[in-house]
Amino acid sequence: MNQSPRSILIIGSGVFGLSTAWALTKRPSFGNTAITIVDDVRGASFPPGDSASVDSSRIVRADYADPDYAELAALAQEEWRKQGDDELGGQGRYTESGLVLAANESAEPKMSGMGYTRSSWENTSRIARESGQADRIRTLETKADLQRFLGVDGHPGDWGYINGLSGWANAREGMLWLYERVKATGRVNYVDAQVEELVTEGKRVVGARLDDSRVLTADVVFVAAGAWTGSLVDLRGRVEATAQPLGYIDISEEEFQVLAKQPVVLNLSTGLFIIPPQTRVLKIARHSFGYLNPVVVDRALPPSPSEERRPIVVSRPLTQRDGSRNARALPADADEALRQALRDLSPVKGLDVRPWRETRLCWYSDTSDGSFLADWHPGWEGLFVATGDSGHAYKFLPVLGDKLVDCMTGTGGRLGDKWKWKKEAAGEAGREIDGRFKGLVTMDGSRAGRPGLILQEELSELSAR
Repeated sequence: MNQSPRSILIIGSGVFGLSTAWALTKRPSFGNTAITIVDDVRGASFPPGDSASVDSSRIVRADYADPDYAELAALAQEEWRKQGDDELGGQGRYTESGLVLAANESAEPKMSGMGYTRSSWENTSRIARESGQADRIRTLETKADLQRFLGVDGHPGDWGYINGLSGWANAREGMLWLYERVKATGRVNYVDAQVEELVTEGKRVVGARLDDSRVLTADVVFVAAGAWTGSLVDLRGRVEATAQPLGYIDISEEEFQVLAKQPVVLNLSTGLFIIPPQTRVLKIARHSFGYLNPVVVDRALPPSPSEERRPIVVSRPLTQRDGSRNARALPADADEALRQALRDLSPVKGLDVRPWRETRLCWYSDTSDGSFLADWHPGWEGLFVATGDSGHAYKFLPVLGDKLVDCMTGTGGRLGDKWKWKKEAAGEAGREIDGRFKGLVTMDGSRAGRPGLILQEELSELSAR
């Protein structure tokens, strides 16, 4: 991008979209750029309630096997730790509870849950040493060590470590904080509408058509629609929507007093984790290969102007906005896995038989290597795509927008190289092969479970029981 555009249309108000708008308002070079955010909030606050970033909690960790992400997360943590009422981490928006990262021994290749956990320990230990806080991290060498530290008698893992420099954020409140900051600049116009398709003229993307037939135009169209991005842009084999299960149970005041003092616990071999409660509601979740929801979309932008739009099959989120009674239902294997997490990771006994207060599916936009996609579309002018959160973007909220704008302006450095549009898509992933949808699989070592599960098939098995 040789010069700042007169206008930018950001599609999506989640972590990628809202943080980018915030970064743009702070850059003098974009001082004369008109900024618009469009999202389907249906009269509520931005971002929509079914976006991945709107939830009770998200883990904030520099615990990564990849040193680039570890360093970026450590940078973000500097902002999260600011506890003034008007700062991001204030008023309970961030709690540095510590994180126990663990894994199970197996005969899997190096980049398994255990391989990821050990590499993560190496990276976080280095960061802690460099900041003079090496004593905040220590290993838990055996299952018995993990059990003693956590006060559990299940199977939390075979090896792990405690990182006292990590914690968790109230995700919903963090997004509201950022929305209010962006709104206060007076620089951003918010449009509450559903985007039906991108609008093109020749080789250029010039805007977006809304569900009420209006067309919003801009010099740059910045698509940051999270798990819905594949419905607007053909990203098959590059990015795919997957659903991850979350469960919430009511707890007593006595149970709250115990659990609130616990660290976050995450086992990367099972993907199961528990985040300390902020109220008398406990959240349990699984970070896995996820569930797919293949549907036909008619108006996704093709890879290049030489190709016509045609119906394609993509995995697309199924949420409450779709009016489906299955939008919050958990497949049987997910229900059992979350209950196993309570048996293995919670010091309070008997929670695994408690009825759910609420369940939901959190929709990731996954990539094959777990890295984000943030680059100019190689086939179209005027189109920047920022997606592929892969379930770990929220922690970067205070710094991600600046990095994305750097990518836009060609100054992204190592992260820009990591997030570039890959020359080759992931083979047959994201396509129907012999009548069956073949899902993209994220192979960064942080996932667990069985890949390729189709949500509706798993729910059908549940209803047949």
